[in-house]
Order: sequence, then structure tokens, then C-alpha cells
Amino acid sequence: MESEKLLEKAEQLRRECRFGDAINVYMQVIESPDATDQQRRKARVSIDLIQEINGFVNTDLMNP
Repeated sequence: MESEKLLEKAEQLRRECRFGDAINVYMQVIESPDATDQQRRKARVSIDLIQEINGFVNTDLMNP
């Protein structure tokens, strides 16, 4: 299945901290016609997690 390979590729990119590329591949999984509901759900959750990581701000470090 193509979507399974895409999901593996996206997870590898995420492990390498290539978040932008990983999000793009996760979006391909979501749009893939052969993706299962579980694969689409995993891709959406992973995108949300990446966005949360990228948007994290430690306000204690900003106010010395």
C-alpha cells in the first residue's frame, strides 16, 4: 500500500526533526485514496503534535 510507505517515510522525517517535510508527507497520507481511517487519524495526530512542538514557548526562559 502506498499510504503505508508514505506513513513510514513521514515518521522517519519526523524522527530526523524535518518537521516541514514530515507534515507534507502526512498530508499526502491523509489525501491518499488507499489510506485507512486509522492511517489518516495517525497522520492528523502527528501533524497536531508537530505543530504543538513548533509552537512551544517557555515563558520562564523569556522572563529572566
